[in-house]
Amino acid sequence: MPDKKEPIVFFRDLTEPGNVNIFATLKDAKDLVAKNKKSYLRLVLTDPYGKNLSVQIWSNNEIYAPVNMFMRKNLLHLNGPIHLIDLSFDGEYVGSNMKTKIDAIPTQHQIYEKYVNLNNYRLLKTIPEDPKLLGEISKLLKTKPLIEAILAKLKDEGVAITEELFWEVIKLICDKTYTGTIHLISGNPQLEVTPQYTSYVLKQLEILMIAFEKNIANERIAPIILLRRLQKDLVSLYDFTEFQSKKE
Repeated sequence: MPDKKEPIVFFRDLTEPGNVNIFATLKDAKDLVAKNKKSYLRLVLTDPYGKNLSVQIWSNNEIYAPVNMFMRKNLLHLNGPIHLIDLSFDGEYVGSNMKTKIDAIPTQHQIYEKYVNLNNYRLLKTIPEDPKLLGEISKLLKTKPLIEAILAKLKDEGVAITEELFWEVIKLICDKTYTGTIHLISGNPQLEVTPQYTSYVLKQLEILMIAFEKNIANERIAPIILLRRLQKDLVSLYDFTEFQSKKE
């Protein structure tokens, strides 16, 4: 789990019980009453992946108020930012405790600029004009050796490398090796193709080529179908790297 002082932006980072800070989009807020007649607010928050999280603000907390008053007092509006401090996470549910507070001016927080960029990308796929981020995206050019290796494998099987086939291979590798704009906005680098990933991709290709062995060089559509099938079966570079790091 991230440093307790830094607010969680991605809900998948909620992995261990404890006190957490959360910076997210306020999707909904409702007045509710629990079975024990205790009033509470249910806030529905959204993260940059569009994943929702329910947070209960109990009536014994100083920030609790009926929805309309809660929204006005804290200058909140639906689909705007919210920064909640010192929430309790029990491993399944998130709720307030006696120390829970709310940042009345989340736009002043240092994470706000990243939040805006992430939110804009979630809603409109807007890529920030950030030189560092754009530099990471341009690293996709380094996938050229993997593209050439796939084309060479196909050529060895007698497949004519048409322009159509050439673009299919480029699309496949670009789709599978791009780390993801959300990760780049978050400050993570564009992952580079490793020898292990190259071996994995080529092995997957070889296995599928066996299925198309009799037709791959003679049927014009066979190589295209093979690549489309590979697109379905191939794990992305990001997921492959995550899996490898967990093994280690």
